[in-house]
Amino acid sequence: MFYVVKVWGNEILKKEILYEADNDVIAMQKASAAIPDGCRATYEEVNKEDYEKAKETKKAEEAFV
Repeated sequence: MFYVVKVWGNEILKKEILYEADNDVIAMQKASAAIPDGCRATYEEVNKEDYEKAKETKKAEEAFV
């Protein structure tokens, strides 16, 4: 299963990390390890192909602006 963790600092999205884990417990442990002090994070299970397509579409839209 693939997960994406979004790291937030001062209500600003700092980064997104796509990673693979065998189950939700391991996914939570990996997400916790990726969070710097003073930040918070959210994580969710995603389909890798759909996530990458959405990210490419977002980059293309930002390039037009």
